Amino acid sequence: MQPDSTTVLAPVGTFSPEATTTSLEVHRQAPAGYTEYYNTRYRFSLFYPDDLQANEHDEGGGASTITFQNPDTAHGFQIFIAPYAKAQVSEERFKQDEPSGVRKGLQNVAIDGATGASFYSKDPALGETAELWFVHGGYLFEVTTLKPLGSWLGGIMQSWKFL
Repeated sequence: MQPDSTTVLAPVGTFSPEATTTSLEVHRQAPAGYTEYYNTRYRFSLFYPDDLQANEHDEGGGASTITFQNPDTAHGFQIFIAPYAKAQVSEERFKQDEPSGVRKGLQNVAIDGATGASFYSKDPALGETAELWFVHGGYLFEVTTLKPLGSWLGGIMQSWKFL
């Protein structure tokens, strides 16, 4: 068959527009005792203990808080995510989101290739906290737990993967 003026030829290996806008979700196998949390909006996944319940809260303006909490013990952690155009967290943004201004034991960390900081702080409602802040894909991620759970949270954060 010879192409005519109405025939559209596409090179082998190209995809239709529909195929290029459909994302393929590839989930990982969670270790025993863990569940995968998978978020396509902010493009990350992590494994969290089975005894925690995950809940998403829309904060408006493109921001969300995701809580992971054991309903019996109240142990858990939260991830606050907000649009953020800078490559690193500015001192101004830190003061905006951390009114106590407390930032002890500051250390540089890498979360699946994203550079960030871990530190201890103080929250009026929670008391002493362990926190990890990092920027990736136009968002600021602020991960918080109680200070005594800092090492536990560190283990969970090792499972973090950007999609």
